[in-house]
Amino acid sequence: MFRRLLSLITYCALVGLFTALGSALLTRNCADVMPSRSHYDTIVVLSGSLGSKGKIGPDTALRTDAGIDLFERGIAPNLHMTGGVSENRVHVAAAIQMAERTAEAGVPLAAISVEDDSRSTLQNARNSVSMLEGQERIILVSDGYHLWRAWLSFAWAGHPPAGLCKSTSFRPDGAEMSARLVVREALALWFNVGRAAVWSGAELVGLTPQLGGSFLH
Repeated sequence: MFRRLLSLITYCALVGLFTALGSALLTRNCADVMPSRSHYDTIVVLSGSLGSKGKIGPDTALRTDAGIDLFERGIAPNLHMTGGVSENRVHVAAAIQMAERTAEAGVPLAAISVEDDSRSTLQNARNSVSMLEGQERIILVSDGYHLWRAWLSFAWAGHPPAGLCKSTSFRPDGAEMSARLVVREALALWFNVGRAAVWSGAELVGLTPQLGGSFLH
């Protein structure tokens, strides 16, 4: 029994690890998305970290800049920013800061939408889908290691993305942080599978589950 359990845990860990690494290495760079070959309705940029003072971290800034570049190159006519705040809710939501950065870059306000209440990838997806009604083809922007799980999250929420692109393969703030987050991402894959199953099951019996929680974003 113990050996079977250990084998299952090892299998799940390896699947999660290879999923994160495959996502990081095999997804295309946003700079390689060509307007002549790919056109979408909306560019969806997922937030990353918030710094200790509540400012968006370098990963979130790079994701936002990649989204701006896609917009300026005509990949899509709309930009959607999604990401909330930490649990204490003291700071300005990541998505609002991302939208401000986008507007400062010259993107018209009419082209920007904001979802600022999410604290997990599943929430990014679930909260954004209702705002993306009628925008059939979306392209997700995030760090590479995060993109495959993000695609699965949006597919679970009923809006599978038509495209993915990465701002960077891993974290821009060092190898140690990247390694930690790849391990975290491997765990987050299975955590989100379980949480999505619980939420879906709750809805089937008429309950409205709370989609909060910041553990394993």
